Amino acid sequence: MRSLKVSSGMTRWGFAGLLLAGWVAFGCASAGRDFDTTHAADIEKGVQDKAQIRSWFGEPYQVAMPLSGHPLGCMERWTYTYAYSDRGGARTKAKTLIIDFDANGKVCDHAFVKQ
Repeated sequence: MRSLKVSSGMTRWGFAGLLLAGWVAFGCASAGRDFDTTHAADIEKGVQDKAQIRSWFGEPYQVAMPLSGHPLGCMERWTYTYAYSDRGGARTKAKTLIIDFDANGKVCDHAFVKQ
């Protein structure tokens, strides 16, 4: 087994720090975009519009339209999702908020799941 040579400009501690930084940087994983869930329980069908939802949660991670065959007649779906896992998955958190809007831009249906 060959030993790794450290260049004269880099101390052993500097090299160890670089390895540690790489381990930390690649030891965690996330998907989606984090969002504030403070108002998740405040959403009501027919009350909030797109502007209010955007002010509470920011821009959606995904927008789907038109929705066809929705049982409530909803036309557009906004999805907010975020998942995070640390090294080895010892600590994982995930949350998804789905909001459907009718033809007038009002909330038609919604669901929130947090893990």
